[in-house]
Amino acid sequence: MKKKNFFQILLLGTALMTGFFLTSCNKDDNTTDKVDPSTIATTNLVAYFPFDNSATETIANLTPTAQPLVTYVTGRRGKAYQGAEGAHLLYTLPQASKLKTLTSFSVAMWFKSPLVTGDPEPIFFQIGKSDDFNWGNMTFSLKRMSATSDSLMFHAFFLKMGAEWSGQSIDYTKSIFQVNQWMHLIFEYDGATSKFVIYKDGVKVVTNTGVEDRKAGPTGTALGNLLFDKADVINIGAWRNKSEGTATDNWMGWFKGNLDELRVYDKALTATEAKALYDAEVSQML
Repeated sequence: MKKKNFFQILLLGTALMTGFFLTSCNKDDNTTDKVDPSTIATTNLVAYFPFDNSATETIANLTPTAQPLVTYVTGRRGKAYQGAEGAHLLYTLPQASKLKTLTSFSVAMWFKSPLVTGDPEPIFFQIGKSDDFNWGNMTFSLKRMSATSDSLMFHAFFLKMGAEWSGQSIDYTKSIFQVNQWMHLIFEYDGATSKFVIYKDGVKVVTNTGVEDRKAGPTGTALGNLLFDKADVINIGAWRNKSEGTATDNWMGWFKGNLDELRVYDKALTATEAKALYDAEVSQML
C-alpha cells in the first residue's frame, strides 16, 4: 500500500511539474515583444489616424466635417479606411494646428491600392490651401501606369512659398510598390538637408539625386525649410475640388484603396526611426 502511494505521489508530482513546465513554455511562447508605434518620435507626432471604425484623428482630436461613403474593412491592425467612388474625409484644421506650419515632414501609413490606368488619378492625403483647390500645401497621389503594370507610381507635392520653384512635384515608381499588396510607406522631406526620401517596410528606397535632392530654383540652391500658405483643411481620399463638388476635371479621381495607421510627423524620421516604426507596427500584428 505504501509502495502504491509512493508511485501515485511520484506520478502526480511528475504530472504537476510537467504541467508547470508546459504552462511556462506556453506563456513564454505567447509573449511577444510588442512596441507601441506611438512611442517612436513621440514628440514629433502631430497627427494620427488609426481608422478603427472611426475617422477621428487622435492627437488633436480632429473629427471630419464630411465623411460620405467611407467604410472600414480589416486592415493591418484592426480596421482600415476603405476608399470608393465618392468616398472621402474632410477635416478643418484648427488655427493653432501644427500641420499648418510644417517645415519638414514624415507621412507614414500602411497602404494598399489597385492599379491606376488612364484617368482619373486619385489622391490619398492632402493638406489643403484655401486659394488652391488643386495641389494645396502637400498632396500625395497616384499616377497612371500601363494596364499591364504590376506596380504603382506615386506623386508627391509640397510647397515652399517664396521659392522660385515653390511647388515641388515628384513622380516616383519602383517594382517593389506592388499593386493590391499591403506595404508600410513613409514619405518624408528634411528641411535641414533638402532631401526627399521614401521608405518601404522600414527600408529606404534608393532614389537618384534628381528625386532626393530638392532645389529652390534653377541656380541649384537647396530648397531648405518648407513654408506652407493658407493651410486650412485635410483631405483624405479625394481632390478638394471633388470633395467640395466643384471639379469637372476627368483626371481627378477618388482613391479606391486602403489606408491604415496613418501618422504625420513634423520632422523627417531618421533611418533608425523609420525601421523602428515599421518593426513596432509589425509587432502589433503578432
